[in-house]
Amino acid sequence: MKLIDLKENDKATVRKINTKNNIFLKKAEAMGIKKGEEIIIERRLGRNLVINLEGRKVVIDKDLAKEIEVE
Repeated sequence: MKLIDLKENDKATVRKINTKNNIFLKKAEAMGIKKGEEIIIERRLGRNLVINLEGRKVVIDKDLAKEIEVE
């Protein structure tokens, strides 16, 4: 399942980031998104998702959310 498929208040664990695009990888790394991290979807705002990552609220765009595989 992809991160983009989750609904508000859903919780999931990152399995992997499915991209060879360095920009997406660097964005995810800078935000602290990595394998094994638990993510909670806080809100959907247009093209963006507000996620809770280790107690921090982080905004990611839908293009990046499509590349993140969760379980």
